[in-house]
Amino acid sequence: MQGAILLAKENKDLRAANEKQKQKRTRSRRQIPTEEGLSVLEASQLITEPVEAVEAPPPRPAEKAFATFTAPNESITNMRAM
Repeated sequence: MQGAILLAKENKDLRAANEKQKQKRTRSRRQIPTEEGLSVLEASQLITEPVEAVEAPPPRPAEKAFATFTAPNESITNMRAM
C-alpha cells in the first residue's frame, strides 16, 4: 500500500518536472531588435537614476478625545451649592 503511494507521488513529481521542461522549450526566445531596444548606456543610466520618492503627507495630529464623566445627581447639586 505504501509502495503505491510512493509511486503515485513520484509519478506526480515527474509529470510536473516534465511539464516545466515543456514550457521552457516553448518559451519565446525572440530578442528585441536593436532599433526598438535600449543601448547599454541608456539602460545603465535608467538603472542608476535615483527614483523620485513620493513623500507621504505628514500625519495629522490626533484629535484629543475628551472624557465625559457622569456624576450622580447629588454631586452635581453639591457642586452647584458651593
